[in-house]
Amino acid sequence: MNRFLIPTMLGLLLAGVALPAVAQNFPNLPLRNPHQLPDGYISVQSGISLSYSVPDGSNEEQQEKALKSFYKIAASSCSTLLDTIAEACEISAMSSNTSANNFDGRGQRLSVNGQVTMSVKLKLSTTSAK
Repeated sequence: MNRFLIPTMLGLLLAGVALPAVAQNFPNLPLRNPHQLPDGYISVQSGISLSYSVPDGSNEEQQEKALKSFYKIAASSCSTLLDTIAEACEISAMSSNTSANNFDGRGQRLSVNGQVTMSVKLKLSTTSAK
């Protein structure tokens, strides 16, 4: 009897613990699916590439400096859109990659490449189409 009771109770306990996670409605969570934009919004993606020369022995310091520059530019992307074509803007995704190379023999260079994806609500056009 105990031989079947312990596995059954353990199985019921595990199912009970997993039930709250299964019951969640994921599309309605605050962090929306990046492919599901709110009504009236479009997705705007911006690519950013930076390149720095690296003095000998300062790779980590230069990499931190380069990443800070990338994130500052990414953070200002919404401001630029708000100043020009957007009524509302929110960064919805971001990615970055860093690499150090010496392709041309003139010294090591650090590259930072990345993408910023924003959810944007465009301003209403104040001019009529002619």
